[in-house]
Amino acid sequence: MNMSNLLKQDRDRLRLFKKYGYDIPRARQFILEKARVSGGIILEVGTGKGHMVVALAKKGLKVVSIDLDRKAQDVASLKLKSLKLDKTVLLKNMNAERLKYKDSFFDYVISVNFIHHARNPVKCLREMIRVVRNKLVIADLNKRGEEVMEKVHALDGHRHALSKMSLLGIKGYLEKAGLAVKVYRDVCQTVIIAKKGVIK
Repeated sequence: MNMSNLLKQDRDRLRLFKKYGYDIPRARQFILEKARVSGGIILEVGTGKGHMVVALAKKGLKVVSIDLDRKAQDVASLKLKSLKLDKTVLLKNMNAERLKYKDSFFDYVISVNFIHHARNPVKCLREMIRVVRNKLVIADLNKRGEEVMEKVHALDGHRHALSKMSLLGIKGYLEKAGLAVKVYRDVCQTVIIAKKGVIK
């Protein structure tokens, strides 16, 4: 499939999600508003098809985005190039259970709709906490988001992955790790912001 077809397919998919009630670009903006990310270097865990990394790149932020799914990352790469946003972004194929970075290497770590795909969410969270210096942002589907995702995936004849760890479980894990946590609820997602220190 050529570049224009892949990008068209992605736009069509976004329209379909919006029709069912999940406006993905607006949801990414909600995350950015609550996270108040500014400057520094960001690690995104779970590139997917690049919805979040595009939103970050549009703000001129430096981002390293990792994923194990090369095909999805190819779509993200095409999207970034088509928007001329690829200069501040590095896409890497990497396992979130074993991040190849030193402790506190990143100012921010952001992960959107990844945890429900993780085979071992605790290992992933532990690694994210280890490599972040300032703020960790975890956004994932709430009940309504899961319902929308299930409907859209059913159109393709398959089921969508369900999380091995609840949003409440994620919050509790981050608090036990000594991070100050705030939770924001959106239409189809919950955004958990955890800071090393006190959240202002």
